[in-house]
Amino acid sequence: MADEPEGRRFSPEETALILRRATDGEQRLENRRDDTLSLDEIVAAAHEAGIDAAAVRRAAAVSLVPTDSFPSRLWGAPIDPIVQGVFTGSLSPERHAAVRAAIERTMRHRGEVETVGSTFIWREEHGLGRTSVEVTTAGSTVEVTGQAERKGHQLALISSVALAVGIGLLPLGGFAGLAAVMGPTLAVLAPIGAIFVGTRLTWPILQKRSMRALEASVLEVGAIVEEGSAPRLEAGKSEES
Repeated sequence: MADEPEGRRFSPEETALILRRATDGEQRLENRRDDTLSLDEIVAAAHEAGIDAAAVRRAAAVSLVPTDSFPSRLWGAPIDPIVQGVFTGSLSPERHAAVRAAIERTMRHRGEVETVGSTFIWREEHGLGRTSVEVTTAGSTVEVTGQAERKGHQLALISSVALAVGIGLLPLGGFAGLAAVMGPTLAVLAPIGAIFVGTRLTWPILQKRSMRALEASVLEVGAIVEEGSAPRLEAGKSEES
């Protein structure tokens, strides 16, 4: 185990290194008085931690598209989340198979694909909802949009919570027994409140998985876009030749 800093003696080279690190760190803090970081600063910090800069820039290009804020606040998470990313590069039709494989790997569903103009579309339906990923090439950029429509999932959750509340009322004699204890008005409002709270607590947990899958799909497609746009060297040649 290395000696504790308080008990060590440092060489001139180590002293210079420590002072430089401290000075650099102090300067970075001075430049971040508003507690925000530029993308270059995040990339630099990630580089020091051994994280690939390209992966950081791709992650920064992805965001959750704001949707109707009231349902999101009401239920704690979007009902139909949309994740979007814009990446520099292009996507040739030859790469569509790789894009499909990446999407299905992250979504864990097989889907159907079609191409409409410059847009590659992947979609799947599974009874309660559907998911789509659209990849559109526009000049030197590629826009990737993933959407998960989950209204059916939410209705199923509400029904499940309502069933659980109803079963929980059986020992009390159902609604009639509850009304005898709390009165008719509260006997109606209390179960409704319990259903709402149960749904409100559970929905964000369920939607987190959907949003993470969307983010992963968009990032995977972004990596394919950048990989396909990287300059390739001919066999037997180097950059200097």
